[in-house]
Order: sequence, then structure tokens, then C-alpha cells
Amino acid sequence: MYRMKFLISVLLLIPLWSLSATQIFGTAQNSTGEWIYLYEIEEFFTKSERYVQKFKTTEKNRFYFEVENEEVKRYAIRLNNSYSELYLEPNGIYKIVFPEESVEVIPYFSGREIELLFLELDSTDINYKILGFEAWLDDEFADLYLLKDVEPSKFIDGVLKFKMEVISAYKDEKSEYFKNHIKYVLGKTIDNINYFGGPNELEKFDFYIRDQEVLYNLPSYIDYFQDFYSGVFLKLNDRAKQGVLMGLNEGNGEILVRSLLTDSIVSNLQIAEMIALEMVKSEYPKGNMPQNNLIKVARFIELNSSYDQNKTIAKNIQKQFYSLAKGDPLPTIYLDNQRVLGNANKYQYIHFFDPSNPKSLPETFALKALYDKYKNDIEFVTIYLEAKSTNEGFKQRILKEIVWPIYGLSYYHPIWKTLNVGTFPYYILIDKELNIESIPALGPIPNGVYETIDKTFHELLNK
Repeated sequence: MYRMKFLISVLLLIPLWSLSATQIFGTAQNSTGEWIYLYEIEEFFTKSERYVQKFKTTEKNRFYFEVENEEVKRYAIRLNNSYSELYLEPNGIYKIVFPEESVEVIPYFSGREIELLFLELDSTDINYKILGFEAWLDDEFADLYLLKDVEPSKFIDGVLKFKMEVISAYKDEKSEYFKNHIKYVLGKTIDNINYFGGPNELEKFDFYIRDQEVLYNLPSYIDYFQDFYSGVFLKLNDRAKQGVLMGLNEGNGEILVRSLLTDSIVSNLQIAEMIALEMVKSEYPKGNMPQNNLIKVARFIELNSSYDQNKTIAKNIQKQFYSLAKGDPLPTIYLDNQRVLGNANKYQYIHFFDPSNPKSLPETFALKALYDKYKNDIEFVTIYLEAKSTNEGFKQRILKEIVWPIYGLSYYHPIWKTLNVGTFPYYILIDKELNIESIPALGPIPNGVYETIDKTFHELLNK
């Protein structure tokens, strides 16, 4: 459930153009001449985003997007390390205010979600409907849920009464997207509560999953699906369990999917693949299963599925979890239009840092000493996050100290995720064959056991 405040009947002074595409007229507070980005949320298993377009804010802090979309979809608007999400309807017109973003660096660049302000939002718009329904749901259950254990009969009566009120309130609703949103939100928030007379597992499966269209573009459907199949292994019959374990442990996606289909709570191949992907997604971070085998399962589905969205989910899961290690080839990464990361003739030492951090001053001095010592044999490259700073003068002073190639890259550059950069400072060493030598590599300042990258350089150049 997402949160956005919205204002009605407030004019945003941007001229409306008579175009048929969906349009966004926006203001980004105190953000002049900065790039603001629009992404489509590609799928909701991993919440991976697909870049759509960007716009540099004007002197009056304004921006504009125009997109062609044939159905309701969820989008993210990003400015530096802040973002907001909204739904866009075909041929819609949206007037929004993006509040002032924070200068704080967010680990792994996931960003900080902030409240988006809608201006003059039409009551027939999907955002208005969803916000209104979820506000109603929150208000009802803030009081109702307190009765669950204290006065269970009143709780049950209240649940049934609320369900009937929802049915009555939306009986004439025309939007299938919104009706399905209501269905799956109620399924997760109400029908998943254990109470006398509530639906059992089979009833929930029959109503929400079996013979239902898979609604990939509906976040509440995916939320319900993931919740229903959470810990699914314990719900499976013995035959299915044996095959699932074999598939996971051997990295055999075909065995895993086929085994899932032997259980009654897995209705078809499409659902079986989605459950397999959910298993990979939930098991990978735990480290209880061979992680390479889990990636093999996702790879199998990506290559063999008949369902394009399942292929996309499988691909994104691999991107999300695969980590570079020593010996892996360096992915092709452009720092700008001409320069590619990596050097086929020298070792390359890549330094990621935050120039606004006071600790970067001694770090830079130590790097300069290393550079003077090894510059003929090892190429140095420094990369920093190009973002607002609360101490711009100090930042510029640090940047002037660096005499080797230096690049300021935005939050949206692929390098951060590709090279697993989430904290500063961070170092990577690349060999002459463009393979990973160390990730992360040692830094120029001694670590807890008094090691520095100097020793590594010496050993590599004298072996």
C-alpha cells in the first residue's frame, strides 16, 4: 500500500497541450536544472524498473513527461535519491508536485520514497479511487482489528459488514483494474486473518488463484500471490516435496516446475513457474541452498518459459542476485560516451567515494601517494555519486586533489548495481585481461589487520 497526499482544485501554472498521450505536468521543489526521471515498473516480483524518459527541470522547477500507454500501469518518478510512485491511465493528464528531495545517500541506491502531491486529480482516476479505498480500509481496521481477540464475535460481524459495504459502494464500478485491486487487497488484509467463519486455504485458492487471470500489472495481485505461496514447501504433498528439493539442490528447473504441478494448489504451468521463481527469490538470500543452483533454475525459466512475463521476472531475479566474484569478466560499462571501464594494457584500480564525507580527505591523500608510486603500471579511476551536497565547498576541494581520471555519475547509472556498490569508500581491482582481480579490493588506508592495497600491487607487479 502506498501513500500519497493529494490536493483538489489547486492550479499548476503550466499550459495544457492538446495531445492524445498521457501527460505529466510537474513541479520539483527547489530543483532547477536537474534531471528528473520516469520509469515504468516492469514487474512486481522484483519491482525492477524500465527507463522511459528524463526531463531537466526548468528555471521555475517544472518538468513534463509524455507517454503512450494502452492500459493502467504503475510508474516511478525519481530525482536524485528520492522517488514517488503513481499509476498512469491511458490519455490521462496529471498535475503533480514532487517535494524537495533529501541529500542523504541511501545504501544500494534504492532511494527514499516521498509523498507525491496530486493537483486537480479527477475522482474517476485510478489514483483517486485507490487512495480513497485504502484510506477507508485503514480507518475501518484501525478500530476493528482491536476487537479480534477481545470480542471475536463483534470482529466477525464487523468484517462481514465491511465486506457488504464495499460490495454496495462499488457495485457500479466500471474499471476492471480497480475492481481487481479491491478484490486482492481485501484478500490479503481480511481473508488472510484467521477468524471463525473465514475462508480456508482451498477456498482462498479457488477464489483468488485457480482459473483466474494472472494480473502481472496489478501490484495487489502479486502481493497476494507472494503471500499465499510464502512457505509453500510445507503445504505441498510428499511427492511434490521430494521433487522440489531435488530441483532446488540440483539446479534443475524442469524437475522443480514439473514437481510443483503434482500438487493441487498449483493449477497450471504458468503458476508453477511463478512459484518456482518466488522460491528462488526467497531462498537465495538465506544461503541454505546452493545459490548457483537457484540461479540455474531462474535461468531455465528465462530460456524455456512460454510466458513472456515469467521470462522477464526470471531475468530480473538473476540481475538482482548475481554477484561478481574474482575471475569473472568485467561487464561492459560506459563511463561516458567514449570511455569504457577497464584497460587491456594495465591493471585498473577503481575508487568509489563520497566527496562530501570529511573522511575522504585523508583517503585522497593516501591515494595520491599510491598513484605517484604505481601510475606507470596501474591505472587509477575515481567515481563519485553526483548529487546535492550540504558542503559543496569541501566537495570541490577534494575533487581538485584528484589528478587521475574522475567521473561523477548519477543515481541512475547502471554501474552501482552492476558492480554491487552500496557503501563508500569502495574499491575494485581489474586485471589486464579485463577480469575481476578483487571485489571489493583493499583500500589505501590500513584495514583492521593493517593491510592495504599497496601490498597487493607489489605482489602483482613482481610475480
